[in-house]
Amino acid sequence: MTTLVADVGGTNTRVAIFFDEDMTPTSVRRFRNAEFASLEAVLKQYLADLDGVSCSAACVAVAGPVRDGIGRMTNLDWVMDGATLCTATGAAQGFVINDLEAQGHALDDVDTRCVLGHGRPAAATSTRLVVGLGTGFNAAPVHPVEDGSEFYVVASECGHASMPVQDQTGLDLSLSLRKAHGFASIEEALAGRGLLAINAFVAAKSGAAPHDSTQDLIAALSGTPTATDTATAGLYCQLLGQVLGDLALVHLPWGGIYLIGGMARAMSPFFATHGLSDAFHDKGRFSTFMDDFAIHMVEDDYAALTGCARYVRRHS
Repeated sequence: MTTLVADVGGTNTRVAIFFDEDMTPTSVRRFRNAEFASLEAVLKQYLADLDGVSCSAACVAVAGPVRDGIGRMTNLDWVMDGATLCTATGAAQGFVINDLEAQGHALDDVDTRCVLGHGRPAAATSTRLVVGLGTGFNAAPVHPVEDGSEFYVVASECGHASMPVQDQTGLDLSLSLRKAHGFASIEEALAGRGLLAINAFVAAKSGAAPHDSTQDLIAALSGTPTATDTATAGLYCQLLGQVLGDLALVHLPWGGIYLIGGMARAMSPFFATHGLSDAFHDKGRFSTFMDDFAIHMVEDDYAALTGCARYVRRHS
């Protein structure tokens, strides 16, 4: 089986080929969405560049809601469904899934490392939770079925739920985000732009100048951070710990919480020193209960592509 897969983000689309049972992506290409009128145009260009590859199945992971097999981008006029994929690629089967759903299907095929806790030994039937931190924020529980031989990954848009508020600083930040965006969501606080928003909020209180980009701020944190930089990382890690703790209590992921995305990897060196663990455990009489959940980092930047290939193998 030759499977074409694509990871459609807000700015770029990555496309790759998987052959038979090999779970290593080949011929990975990146395309700028702004240069194409539709995903079909991207896929046709990709196949034309490869000159002659014949696909038996195609699967696309979309950074946006997927309902009844139809994916829609929130920042592009792109609509994707299985029939469109088949037409564009010549494949007999076409699937469209949420990008976090794809990440969930990839967990058994990608490298991870533990960044917090150890948890308890988990059975094959234990639920896991994938949390995406990048341009946006989202999470998806991975539920084993058939005694752990198959998986059902539940898509969500939980990044657009309300940001947690537990003290005056959190309330002030929430009001600041609400003033800027009309609503203080988890995503506006914890996505890439959220880190910059927190930095601007902290800087305004101290009279310091905020950073111009996320990259500059993370570089400063890795070098010689100012007091404002340190306070920014502390508030970000506190909020992330609160949100991860809330999600853990909702889904009970005894099999672990798995962080993915560029923001997760960029901020992970600061988790241990900037209060993420304390905020994660700050659940009153349930604080020791939180020891049962470990947090892991997914290191593979192609995990969504791998998850698409695994999804096809599980649904063909």
